Amino acid sequence: MGGAKKMKLINNFSIIHISDLHRIRKENIECLISSFEVEKNRYANEGLPPVRLIVVSGDIVNGSNEKDGIVAKQEIQEQYTVASLFLNNLCDLFIGKEPADRLRVIIVPGNHDMSRYMSKISMEMISHNDIGTLSDSLWANNTDIRWNWGDLHFYKITDWQKYNNRFDDFIEFYNSFYQGQRNYPSDPDRQSDLIDIPELNLSLACFNSCYRLDHLRHSGYISPRSLSQLTNPLLSSKNLGRLIIGVWHHHTHGLPNENNYLDYSILENMVQNGISLALHGHQHISGIVNEYKDVFSDAKLNLISAGTLYGNSDDLPIGKMRQYNLLTVSMKETESVITLYSIEDTTPLNEMPSWEPGAIGRSKKASYPFVIKKEPAQHMSEESDLQERINQINLLVERSGDILKGVELLEKLDKSNPLVRKFLLDYLERSENYDKLCSVFHNPMNVAETISVIEGCLKTKNSRLLLRILDSNIVKSSDDASLKAVVLEALLSIKKRN
Repeated sequence: MGGAKKMKLINNFSIIHISDLHRIRKENIECLISSFEVEKNRYANEGLPPVRLIVVSGDIVNGSNEKDGIVAKQEIQEQYTVASLFLNNLCDLFIGKEPADRLRVIIVPGNHDMSRYMSKISMEMISHNDIGTLSDSLWANNTDIRWNWGDLHFYKITDWQKYNNRFDDFIEFYNSFYQGQRNYPSDPDRQSDLIDIPELNLSLACFNSCYRLDHLRHSGYISPRSLSQLTNPLLSSKNLGRLIIGVWHHHTHGLPNENNYLDYSILENMVQNGISLALHGHQHISGIVNEYKDVFSDAKLNLISAGTLYGNSDDLPIGKMRQYNLLTVSMKETESVITLYSIEDTTPLNEMPSWEPGAIGRSKKASYPFVIKKEPAQHMSEESDLQERINQINLLVERSGDILKGVELLEKLDKSNPLVRKFLLDYLERSENYDKLCSVFHNPMNVAETISVIEGCLKTKNSRLLLRILDSNIVKSSDDASLKAVVLEALLSIKKRN
């Protein structure tokens, strides 16, 4: 397309998968990074492929139980500052130090990233007058009723704005970490993203599994709308032959007395959309490999859990140590060979971990290889490839609301293409960037562009360009009523100025 060089694929690489950072302290970051410097050297000595991706599957911080909102926010922001410093150092060590390298760090929120303070002030206690009705409502889908075992009272969500602001602190951290290159939406139904990395031939479908989770409701859930908005991009990635990895926080099954895991039913939608590998955390046990299989299509979803990276004994299951995962990926045309390594801290929770191969789940295995089948890439015409690029840009804009980023990305494409010009014109009009609009479309190719440029000239008082456009062949030869009306408005404006 436009003489662009074909991107070189990287067929062998590693992924660091960490989760549940919880309690990293600023004074411990240097020790923790030093432990990963030792790990990086070990990877090289063992012939493992270089790390190209770092996945962080939630619980970036521990959160706050403060009842004062100002104090709670300050405490959470301090935790995020430390977490950001650590993740930046980890990225510098394995990926690179340029701002664009941050995009290879994939981050999703967990339940501890929710503000408990905002959750509490969004609800009001309600009476027990009709216990039967309240109990039935408690189990309804998307209910606004909650039960508090602490004081044996029902509560109702009465301020949805405050409730939906439960992840504002995480959003501030997320947007700051990526320096505007990625932005996290505040709308709970839009908190998903498909991150495509063509040179690795993989896409990552990222979700907030804390939809409708709060201080009184601990079950994981993913908004169906946030998944449905990724349907077309996911199918496009599947057609490109990508390995598609899902990333969220919650595990998908638990003991009978537990209720803090993800609704299992959504996995079928994941499989149908081409997601074949999922990375999560939450249960604080590393390397558990579960498999969800659609018996009708024979499609599979492999689920892998990461343990707690740096919590203390209160964050760890009995008998478990700090853990993280390393996955090596070998890409082939119709399959991906994945090897999972569970890495465990052998120290008694010292400030500087000493990482060694650990057991995967309840097994005695330190590594586990498996194969993910994928469809071969469908041949795409230059036109289809361009359409796919525009679709990805439009998804980013609609998700983040960052129209200027959309303009920046579209300008890197072939600006003589009518489809690129259509979206570019729309974004410039929506952002009311009329100076830029007049600059990019100073030679309009059709009536719609001509109308927009004339209106832009009137708003920016660009008389020289306006007179040239009014004297153009498009204006002189067109019978379009809308164009004639805009031309008349422009002529009256010129007349008034004179």
